[in-house]
Amino acid sequence: MAVNNMYRVGDYVYVDQGPTEPYGVRRIDELQKSSNGNVEMEVMIYYRRIDLPAEMLTVADENLAEYWDEMSKKYPAQVHERELFLAKRTEKISASQIRGKCTVCLLHKAESLFSYIKMEDAFYYTLVYDSTNKTLFEDRGEIKIGSSYQAEVPAGTNPGKDDRKFEDLEELVWSRNNDLSDKQIDQFLVLARGVGTFARAVDEASTLKQPSLHMSAAAASRDITLFNAMGLLHESNYNFAQAALSLVKDGCPRLSTDQMEEWTTAEAALFEEAMDKHGKAFNDIWTDYLPWKTVKNIVDYYYTWKTTDRYVQQKRLKAAEHETKLKQVYVPDYTKHDGAIPGHMVQGAMCICCRTTQSASWYEMGMINCRICCTCWNAYRKYSAMTPGGMNKDISGFKIPGLKGKKATTLILTPTLLSCIAKKLPKGAYLNMRKLGRKPFRAVDQDKVREECCRLGTQLPPEKLKLILVKRKYTSKHSLAEVTVNCGFKDKSRPTWLIPMPKDKLPQPSREAFPRQKPVQKSSTPKAGPSSNRIKVAAAARGSVRNGIEVKSAPDDIFFKATKAMIASRNALSSKIIKKLARKPTKAFR
Repeated sequence: MAVNNMYRVGDYVYVDQGPTEPYGVRRIDELQKSSNGNVEMEVMIYYRRIDLPAEMLTVADENLAEYWDEMSKKYPAQVHERELFLAKRTEKISASQIRGKCTVCLLHKAESLFSYIKMEDAFYYTLVYDSTNKTLFEDRGEIKIGSSYQAEVPAGTNPGKDDRKFEDLEELVWSRNNDLSDKQIDQFLVLARGVGTFARAVDEASTLKQPSLHMSAAAASRDITLFNAMGLLHESNYNFAQAALSLVKDGCPRLSTDQMEEWTTAEAALFEEAMDKHGKAFNDIWTDYLPWKTVKNIVDYYYTWKTTDRYVQQKRLKAAEHETKLKQVYVPDYTKHDGAIPGHMVQGAMCICCRTTQSASWYEMGMINCRICCTCWNAYRKYSAMTPGGMNKDISGFKIPGLKGKKATTLILTPTLLSCIAKKLPKGAYLNMRKLGRKPFRAVDQDKVREECCRLGTQLPPEKLKLILVKRKYTSKHSLAEVTVNCGFKDKSRPTWLIPMPKDKLPQPSREAFPRQKPVQKSSTPKAGPSSNRIKVAAAARGSVRNGIEVKSAPDDIFFKATKAMIASRNALSSKIIKKLARKPTKAFR
């Protein structure tokens, strides 16, 4: 087996899109074996410039303006033929559509566009095309390299004359120079974990998510509890007693929660679905799945989620699924020449691109006697080019030194005298242009039209015939304003009946059919007397502020749970009654 015929995940390949269409460029993301034994591929799509709308090409040209160099400016058409646009959209195709390998790279400013022209089967891309919204945007995978992206580091500062305020540059959150021993610090951390476990037991929201004691203890042992405990020690100037009192401030245990506890079950499911689709593209996850969160919250949740059993389970499932998938596939070279005409069957043919007259096979380019040689055909299929190697699509002005071909003959359609007379036939004749324009599908008797034209040409004198065939000059029509002025009305003031009346002065109806309801103001005064529920008292004392940040969670999901009695009564109903109730659900049922 040849190495070039082995295709693996991550390879860039040419894909056949039709016998006369240019190849599509794809990246293999996954190889699968179907039930009938054929190999299917899930590929990432790359568009060419010809696949984009015309208004998008100006945006692509503006983005590419900073990459041009002296050599690439000499071959602008070649540069555009090697440019691709990432779609970030996948499709499933058969492995039999592969027509060879190619390379696709993300263009960087340190590279030259001319280097891609010199290499065979080499393409580049800088932008991503969103086919849904019809927009182009930059790929965020670029690494910023160059002098314009480097920080300006000062030569140095004199320690004796350093007048900078370090409080403005950074914030101290922990100092090793304290009076506490390592044993005391560990004891305080154990105390903080115990208070955190009790705080989750009395918290109304936490008891729903973590109903058991060991789940509350596991949540209290995470890093957020330790960070807040060490922060309390630092704020208390490393006073053990004062920091211990801060754990139970105002009679309520201090609760420190991270993103894993603040997210709902529905949000966690959305995050896992987004990770399968976008990976670690947190901006895309935030835009498409969790717009009410911040990117910082999503990143924090990701690194906490990686420490859970759920992440380990998904990793094992993906590893087991990856083992069952194909690693590589062998595709033989495609030797068929679809639509090719053997060279010995074509006499006197000349390629419209390179002007050669010798070729092993010829191909038709959609018109009669418009042929292209085998070399230029391969360039057209690979690069969507109409000249050798993809030099230029404008074949009219392309010249190759040393090759002299016949000049193209200009074809001009000149109407005859009879055809001009046929357009001026009277209404009662066999060819009425106005009727034919309204009903162009009606058949026209050509013989009768020819007889009518010959009769009209013999009856009329030459002077009158020339007068009929003269083109009429266009006469401009007067506007309505000019007509009113010509009629004698020259007052340009606006009549009072044409001026709109203000809304507050409009006549009001005596009776309003559908009056607007006034909004009911809810009373903000709480019920008299303190609550006897200790969980609600602790939640009200703590409020919606956790770790010094106001928490804004998405609304929890509401579920309807049917009881056994409701299920039994529903099963007792006939299908006819259920359909009747479904059509009119508001109607009372006895």
